[in-house]
Amino acid sequence: MIRLNKDVTAELRDQKFSFVKGSDFVLSGNFDDFFSLTKSWERMGGDIYFGNEGKASRYRRYSDFNYNPATNELSPLEHRPYFQSEEMNAYVGGKERHFEDFGEEVLHSPVLRSLIQQDFEVYAKTLPEEFRDRVWQCQIHQIRIEIEAGKETEITPEGIHSDGYPYSAVHFWGRENVEGAHSKLYDADKNELITVQYTDILDTTFFFDREMFHYVTPARTVDPETGGYRQIIAISFSLPGSEYDTVR
Repeated sequence: MIRLNKDVTAELRDQKFSFVKGSDFVLSGNFDDFFSLTKSWERMGGDIYFGNEGKASRYRRYSDFNYNPATNELSPLEHRPYFQSEEMNAYVGGKERHFEDFGEEVLHSPVLRSLIQQDFEVYAKTLPEEFRDRVWQCQIHQIRIEIEAGKETEITPEGIHSDGYPYSAVHFWGRENVEGAHSKLYDADKNELITVQYTDILDTTFFFDREMFHYVTPARTVDPETGGYRQIIAISFSLPGSEYDTVR
């Protein structure tokens, strides 16, 4: 369904990140499956922790799963809040943030399942062989930001930060009437490494999240008379109790 037509292993090992264009992916399958997943961004609950009232609203799903790469089995874990320490997130750290879980329509999406499989295959090539067939935890964040007409808003109000995952993939899934929103990566000393602007669906950044920082610059509507939106899905992996655990 979704396959990356590019080997980014050397880039990930050497510089801890790799940016690929949506055109680097090969897509196959039923168009209705892609359409159904895309429409799911329009049916998410609100993110009450976002702030930016009067400028924009953020909508979000978040769930944790067990992922078995040997069988491609994805098993939902119990609902749990998303938590970061104040050290990791000065904006909303120290709070248990509850978001809507993924429902059946998304959980069983063949597009999403193939994307998870592809993301782990990219990561696995950088891992010692003994870790490649372990059952990992997979964390998925689905996010849509809607910007009010004529307004500018922060995309990441927490500023330059790390989410603490050993590995993450951020996949762009479309924007309308939005300018700005440049994605930046920084090294551990917050020296800027790369700036990109996602423009095409499946423009993607793979990166070793806990070893660096990231940020998205503010965005505004192009046409000041109408609103706009931007949406992404982020897929991360961690192995609790090991050297590949998440840093909170």
